[in-house]
Amino acid sequence: MTTHQEAAEQLRVIRTMMERATIFRALSGEAALVGGAMSLAAGWMSENRHGWRWGGIWLGGLAIVLLFALWQLLRISQAHGRSLWSHGLKVALRGALPSLVVGGFVGLLYLKYGLANGEFFAACFWILHYGLALLAIREFAPKSMIWLGLAFVASGLLAFSGVTFVQSMNPLLVRLGPSGLMAATFGGFHLLYGAAIVTTTRRDGPGA
Repeated sequence: MTTHQEAAEQLRVIRTMMERATIFRALSGEAALVGGAMSLAAGWMSENRHGWRWGGIWLGGLAIVLLFALWQLLRISQAHGRSLWSHGLKVALRGALPSLVVGGFVGLLYLKYGLANGEFFAACFWILHYGLALLAIREFAPKSMIWLGLAFVASGLLAFSGVTFVQSMNPLLVRLGPSGLMAATFGGFHLLYGAAIVTTTRRDGPGA
């Protein structure tokens, strides 16, 4: 390897590390706190609602969280003088979008055409596929986000099992309700994760 090639490789590694840090800060910590708070609010607002009215409240909350995450990305990219549409962001979206799109679509199908427990099934698929999306971008995230993804996947599988085959879990889920299930996972997990990241990570550091 020539001196020029070695220097280019070092620049590539440094650029990759900076992009990973940017993505991590933008998609975790403060965004998790906002997402958790919004989920608790959506859980309260969607209680005793059904079908599209139930799903519309959660999709509205998701839109607000996405706008906040976009604002963070814009703020960070401007601070570093780089393009928002970076290579790292493209790779992260390519990894996460398949799970998010499939889970979101199946959940909406259950809300539209599902009979009983349509909201429960939608919640299970959204929780499970969100966890899979987090695991799909693990190359850009610290171990703490991997644990968050595993928590969502485990919760989604347990909830789906309780709604379908494991009848012993059904009374607990009925008592919790689909809104409570979404609030406990998207709200509780994100608030715990965000609080841990914000209080233990230096704002100019690469993350935990």
